[in-house]
Amino acid sequence: MSWKIVENLPIKIAVARIDNTINNNNNFAFDELLELAKSKYNIFKGMLPSDIPGIDTARNLFKAIGIDPTKRRPSSEALLRRALKNQNFHKVNNFVDIGNWCSLEFMLPVCVYDADKIIGKITVRKGLKGEKYFALNNSEIDFEGRFVLADESGPFGSPMTDSLRTAVNKDSKNIIITIFAPIHYDSLTLSDQLQIIVDRIIKLNGGEIRYQDILSGE
Repeated sequence: MSWKIVENLPIKIAVARIDNTINNNNNFAFDELLELAKSKYNIFKGMLPSDIPGIDTARNLFKAIGIDPTKRRPSSEALLRRALKNQNFHKVNNFVDIGNWCSLEFMLPVCVYDADKIIGKITVRKGLKGEKYFALNNSEIDFEGRFVLADESGPFGSPMTDSLRTAVNKDSKNIIITIFAPIHYDSLTLSDQLQIIVDRIIKLNGGEIRYQDILSGE
């Protein structure tokens, strides 16, 4: 699997590919997500999100790549805000549930892609004029000048929201996981967090690791 950061972007990305999984759609990961959300609510209820330890990490990532985190929330913060409001979470599938569980735990954006829907080499870069995709929330996002993951067919992912084109579903077998972090985030911590999510996916869904790395833009 080929990944390349083609511009001097102030980011780190933890990446893993796991093949031959089975999307075992049990409730374990979703139940763990709900328990973690309940714990966050009990610990931090009544506090402003800006006062909660760790929230600035993803915000700093967004600022570094030119995204206003008050206009487009990092996915990790969106999960935290839902927990603090004691709102319901929605079960999607086991891969997404594990990603959300880890994102809320690490307070970093976590994304999961279907590797079989990605075409050719993956580059991490800024979007070009006219580059867009339909996101998981069914909105079309313009990526001109914005940080993006792209394959040979164009953009497919970002720490804002991912594309419908490469989304995992119940039939996905080979998956790619990413954790997005700012450039000064500790690499050993990021490596440990990647191992946690890899272990959780393999424990619940089987599979074998085909690729695992920490990429740095500087």
